[in-house]
Amino acid sequence: MIEMRNACTFELDDADAAAAEILGQLGKIPKNSVGILTCHAEYIDTGVVEELYKRLPFDVLGCTALSTSTRGEYGEDLLSLAVLSGDDVEFSAVSSAPLEGSDPAKMKSAITEAYGRARKKLKGEPTLIFAILPILTDFGGAQIMRALDSAADGVPIYGKLSNDQTLSFERSRVIWNGSSHKAIAAFLLMRGNISPKFYVTSIPEKNIQKQKAIITESDDYMLKKVNGIPFMEYLVSIGLTREQVVESASSVPLLVDYGEGTKSVALGMYRITPEGYAVCGGEMPVGAGLVIGSIDYDGIISTAETTLENVLKKEGDVKGMFMFPCLSRSHMLSPNSMDEVRKVLNMVGKIPYLFSYAGGEICPVYGKDGKAYNRFHNYTFTACVF
Repeated sequence: MIEMRNACTFELDDADAAAAEILGQLGKIPKNSVGILTCHAEYIDTGVVEELYKRLPFDVLGCTALSTSTRGEYGEDLLSLAVLSGDDVEFSAVSSAPLEGSDPAKMKSAITEAYGRARKKLKGEPTLIFAILPILTDFGGAQIMRALDSAADGVPIYGKLSNDQTLSFERSRVIWNGSSHKAIAAFLLMRGNISPKFYVTSIPEKNIQKQKAIITESDDYMLKKVNGIPFMEYLVSIGLTREQVVESASSVPLLVDYGEGTKSVALGMYRITPEGYAVCGGEMPVGAGLVIGSIDYDGIISTAETTLENVLKKEGDVKGMFMFPCLSRSHMLSPNSMDEVRKVLNMVGKIPYLFSYAGGEICPVYGKDGKAYNRFHNYTFTACVF
């Protein structure tokens, strides 16, 4: 059975003191363990991440993040560590080659090769893949996740994209065994006595428009036409203005129904092209259903609350929980950007957890057949419960 231990520090400047504080909180660590770390980029610059890895007898993967929380502490300048252990669980962690460049075939090859190396270390098929992906201009997170999903033949994937405190994500890094990289991916494969449950909550019902549409023309992640007309024209027809969409496209969530009996997935618009098309955060297949949502303070707090209520109601003895909400939620809460994590802390009680904002969320959704389908999300509060 899997167990989670957590540790954290605000010690940015003294690597030795930070590592000592973390080790003191963890106590005696089982031999069969692995670490998940999220932190401000300064912890890389001051050598804390490297020093911590040197003192831990297992692999550590993770990333920079806008803010993070564990053990009741939270903040942009906090380093959070979750250590997973289990005598009857196999762990296999790897990093990929850099994913830079515009060739999708090379990116997919790098992901497939990394997954293959991790898979060889296991005695059988993994139960769960924990993925930390880079935030890149060459490839969207959904493209990278799709490559991993293909390599793993549908094994459930939970994880996040790296991010940071800058608008251009210039300091965003994936962390792998004490070093940091702009463009690699890091994976943790788990197999054995582990039964993860996944929770996804995005836009409350009251914030979803009633008009339902069908995607009639698209090119992978580019949404061209809806109901036979250019996407921008469709938005104007339901009451949005061109100026509103162009100036704040990222604040208009798109809910996509992939038609597999799963929940609709909330995705963002990255930009609007001169033709009135939208470059989106995830796949926009022809024939998929589409509705427009909105996101506000009450919706963000209520969806975080709903997620935790569902976990506490449905799960029994929780051994650990990861919570990765979209960083756009924190931005939209400004100037009260920590209200979401405060809500979580009021509800989580004594459950071991790691909370960290994501540049994009990776979490399976369940179909009517009970199968878990891997999905990429925006605007969403996701949780993985052990």
